[in-house]
Amino acid sequence: MPKYFMPTMLLSGKNCIKRHPRHFRQGKKCMIVTGRQSAVKSGALTDIKDVLEENGIEYELYDHITGETGISEIYALGKMMRANYIDYVIGIGGGTTLDAAKAAAVYAANDIKPMDIYDEDFANSLPVICVPTTAGTGSDTTQYVMMMLDDVHNRKSFKSDKCFPYATYLDSRYTMTLPIEVTRNTAVDALCHAVESYLNTQASAFSDVVALEAIRLIGSCAPHLIAGKVTEDDREKLLVAASSGGMAVAHTGLNVVHAMGHQLTCDKQVPHGRANGALLVEFIAWMAKHDIMRAVDVITAFGSDLPSLKRFIDRAAPVTEEITEKDIDKWIEQSIADGVKENCGGTFTREDERLIYYNALVNKERKFTKWQYN
Repeated sequence: MPKYFMPTMLLSGKNCIKRHPRHFRQGKKCMIVTGRQSAVKSGALTDIKDVLEENGIEYELYDHITGETGISEIYALGKMMRANYIDYVIGIGGGTTLDAAKAAAVYAANDIKPMDIYDEDFANSLPVICVPTTAGTGSDTTQYVMMMLDDVHNRKSFKSDKCFPYATYLDSRYTMTLPIEVTRNTAVDALCHAVESYLNTQASAFSDVVALEAIRLIGSCAPHLIAGKVTEDDREKLLVAASSGGMAVAHTGLNVVHAMGHQLTCDKQVPHGRANGALLVEFIAWMAKHDIMRAVDVITAFGSDLPSLKRFIDRAAPVTEEITEKDIDKWIEQSIADGVKENCGGTFTREDERLIYYNALVNKERKFTKWQYN
């Protein structure tokens, strides 16, 4: 039976933190979790400190999150928060930081061992407020959390309804300082979230609405993303699209694109958004064999045809790393796509996986028949 559960309070627009400070009143003391630069450069940290101080809320700052922060560090952070009587958590940053904040909130609220978090039966979590500084993560509107298991090649996710953020503040001003490469990569990742949700056996009329709108918003920004001239209006659209894609994925789960892209990131250090984007068009083409109308819906929402979408991704977030058939053979052997292949709607085999990898990453001459539709 189709259902839609989205308990996160979403607040958006310029200066939304200062315009809606009441949601920061979740206790007497909070922990701000962030990385070393983005929260300061974006201005988000200053705005949050101002609101906390105006409301008499004590805070501590943990600004050590990086792309290599692992479960041991996050666990230690959670224990420190419990010892210091932290009432709630504020995460400022991209997906890695927001996920770290969400996981630390669970450890702070539960006396468990590090890996017990993957049992997904913990009793509670501290409230988490998310302030994204990138437009791609989706973590700010989902119950999913991804952590590195103290090894850059080993990441594992868990989910719990207790991990939906209490509130998320979307202010596109905080994404204005993002380099164009990061802006492109995160936009492509958000596009993948929305497409994987729409082309999914778990999709419903409710998730479809937000997924298609996310695709449309990103498509409207495509020319400026390619040109490297992203406007303030584009930033607003991309941020809304990223959170909308997260809302869709929260109800459908991801599809094989993210599972397959994980191999590129771990083995070739291809950034997450580029890795997923490289496989997206081939996935859509494969899905078209099983449900042509929904595949066409995706392309229509983006505002182009399949070859044009491929050109956009090739120009906005190209995979330039050398990929060989030996690499593909290895990835097929250790495939993690099995865990989500039931979301495809067709019978997704290892040979299908191999062909998507090959056509996307090795067969540079791959051509698509232009789809005709009204």
